[in-house]
Amino acid sequence: MNHAIDLILFVILSLAAIVMEVIGAIDGVLAHLMTRAGVPHNAQIILLVVAAIWLVVMALRLLGGIFSALLIVLLLLLILHQAYPGFAVGPAHAPPAAVGTSI
Repeated sequence: MNHAIDLILFVILSLAAIVMEVIGAIDGVLAHLMTRAGVPHNAQIILLVVAAIWLVVMALRLLGGIFSALLIVLLLLLILHQAYPGFAVGPAHAPPAAVGTSI
């Protein structure tokens, strides 16, 4: 159960990290372009904040279904873990006992 919870959390955090890396890269490109165009620093900050908010909203619109599905699975796993704390999946196949064999 803990492995499944950890896996879902890893996927959520990995998607969030990818989104933030893309936003950071676009932010860097926009800052560079505005500096070369001669936009004042205070105006750059305002424009970059607006662009970052817009990018976050777009990422949530594009990946919102995936994030919501992962969060629902995570919440269900957490509820199951609280309801059945000792629940664990045993081995998939137990080997047959060696009866009547001698070495």
